[in-house]
Amino acid sequence: MFKVALIGIGGMGGHHFNVYKGIEGCKVVAVADVRTDMAKEKVNDESVHIYSDMDDLLANETVDMVDICTPSYMHADMSIKALQMGINTLSEKPMTVNSADAERIIEAAEKSDAKFMVAHVVRFMAPYAYLADEIKKGGMGELLRLDMKRVGGIPRWSWEDWMRDCKKSGGTPIDLSIHDIDFVQSVLGQPDEINGVYHKMNNDNDFIVANMTFDKTVVSTEGTWYNCDLPFDASFRAVFQNGYIQLKDNKLYKNGEEVELNAPDEHIDSGINVSGTDGYATEIKYFIDCVKNNVSPDFVSPESSKTSVSLVERIIENSIIL
Repeated sequence: MFKVALIGIGGMGGHHFNVYKGIEGCKVVAVADVRTDMAKEKVNDESVHIYSDMDDLLANETVDMVDICTPSYMHADMSIKALQMGINTLSEKPMTVNSADAERIIEAAEKSDAKFMVAHVVRFMAPYAYLADEIKKGGMGELLRLDMKRVGGIPRWSWEDWMRDCKKSGGTPIDLSIHDIDFVQSVLGQPDEINGVYHKMNNDNDFIVANMTFDKTVVSTEGTWYNCDLPFDASFRAVFQNGYIQLKDNKLYKNGEEVELNAPDEHIDSGINVSGTDGYATEIKYFIDCVKNNVSPDFVSPESSKTSVSLVERIIENSIIL
């Protein structure tokens, strides 16, 4: 049995916990969360050991991997601690809230025999994987324009409201837009030029719009936490020399015709404010397979994840701050 320790079982941690239930030969054997009563209620399984913190868990459990789903500002220290103990580590995105801490993780990963990966789930989501494949194949000609959006209201459900503390979450740039920014850099590399507008958390509104050029390709990303009851929506439109691909209302279209995609875990209710939930099982299974086969998780390398954090910082540096 492949044993997993889950660190944090809030919104995303709860979703990860449910995903593990469907992975054959794998079991979450221990959970660490400061809210032990909540953790016990969510787990609802006496065979799973509940701890109030990660240190106690790691001191008492022998596991094949840890899955870190804590608030973003905790990712760096927790990942480094696990890696220094030689424990394979999957960490939720973002890798960290700044590139300096991301470099610390890379140093720890290089010194450790353990595997490390950041859970950049968008790379594994079927519509985005389809788009990445079409870009790489070049069958539709040159990519001219890519517009990606993650639009919604403020996430008011986080523990102790940490998501609205930009020092802890990084705000919309590092918490939300990094999904699309990571996808863009993983497919297109580093942009030649950047400009943007960042409306920092002000009167309970936080949003960022970034414009990037890659040779002759123009890319825009938008991430919002608006102070209104706006349903969350993730979408994109990619226009090529000879056609277009569009994700709209959780459906993918190629030149106006709907594309049927295989989304193996789309039936799982995440319980949080995300859409397009296919991909979570795929990313977790991918990392487990890398651990079992002793291969590096190169599809989402530590260096690539650090690059995404650095690119967000570069976008902010080249943006008008409101």
